[in-house]
Amino acid sequence: MGYPVTRHPRLKIVTRALISLGRGLATVLTGALLLLALTAAMVVVQSGRDEARPAGAALVPGEAFDSALTPEQQAQCDHAVTLYRRGMVSRVILTGNIMFLPLARQYLIDQGLPPQTLLVVGESASLVEGMRAAADVARTQGISSVVVVAEPPAMLTALKVARDEGLTAYGSPSGVVSIVETPSAVAGGTWRYLTYVFVGR
Repeated sequence: MGYPVTRHPRLKIVTRALISLGRGLATVLTGALLLLALTAAMVVVQSGRDEARPAGAALVPGEAFDSALTPEQQAQCDHAVTLYRRGMVSRVILTGNIMFLPLARQYLIDQGLPPQTLLVVGESASLVEGMRAAADVARTQGISSVVVVAEPPAMLTALKVARDEGLTAYGSPSGVVSIVETPSAVAGGTWRYLTYVFVGR
């Protein structure tokens, strides 16, 4: 005489649910990794792409945390001066924190940029905030197109914000150091861009 086989339907349901959950998590994780890789590639490509062309102004964002500009920030300013001297822009817009603005303004003037060509935006706490404020200033001055001269890791985000604010924006990095040589900069640029896209800041 055989004994009835004991079945556990609840166990089967739980097992199936766990398998489905595991597959779902694997899909999400794979998607997240692909998104990070794609964004990092976009950061690297944009950091080395020079799209400079005639525009209303060069837009130079920055953040200083010392009493002097870094070599990279000086290179940004030098590049903005070069664009002005080549006749590609007639104005230079500065945006950044409270330490960057006076340092960059004085450096640009010392490099021969006429003071009347400068538009200094009020201090900002972040790149996104500064780019939005700069776009407002550009619009009030009748400027619809800008050449963004940002540090390479920030270029993708800066362009995205400028375009979202209605400006026609082109990137033109100073190109002092290749971003590929500094993986931490790529990671920072990737995080900054995704934070802006998904959080808006």
